Amino acid sequence: MLECLRLSADTRWLDLGAGGGFLAEAAREEGQGGAAVGCDESEAFLAGASVYGLRAVADYRRLPFADAGFGAAACLAALHHVEDPLLVVGEMLRVTAPGGTVAVGDVRRGSPAAEFLNVFVDEHTDLGHRGRFYDVDGFAEIVERAGGRDARGTAHRVPWTFGGRGDARRFCRDLFGLRPGTPNGELDRALDGVGLAESDDAWTLPWDMVFVSARA
Repeated sequence: MLECLRLSADTRWLDLGAGGGFLAEAAREEGQGGAAVGCDESEAFLAGASVYGLRAVADYRRLPFADAGFGAAACLAALHHVEDPLLVVGEMLRVTAPGGTVAVGDVRRGSPAAEFLNVFVDEHTDLGHRGRFYDVDGFAEIVERAGGRDARGTAHRVPWTFGGRGDARRFCRDLFGLRPGTPNGELDRALDGVGLAESDDAWTLPWDMVFVSARA
């Protein structure tokens, strides 16, 4: 995602769907970008994100920011929850200065990760999960229809790394809010379906992602 954004050292940028601030933390660790502004629809998620100079709880369809107020805008793993991604990406482009970069990333349509989310997580959480996922072409079309220029897309397999199977279980239980009574055996079978495997003294879970960037 950071490669798509190409943030310069003084770029003020928007992290939409910021959650706990993981993308902004990675940018800071790598010395990329200037001040990051975090925006999420969940106050609870943003409450634990200390990396931002400014945090905003807002509807993604009506962002509370001025036109062209950012040098770049990113949205990672949030658009699959949105009914009208065209409108949200349009808002990202509105608040990004001309020539700035807008980048979106999410789970790839048809991947084992998408099935895990929309089948296993959907069945074992109180809120359920029915994500709207896209392939590279589908995501690029949304960005271009919203007004993005010179859209470029790519698919990557991103490995999540754990010290053991138990660590993978605990992480997924917490991240996806699985019901406490969800049996370990069922979770293990679901993670094996995504591709959880041991290799070189570590366990990896391959997460298939799609990234698209464009100029505002």
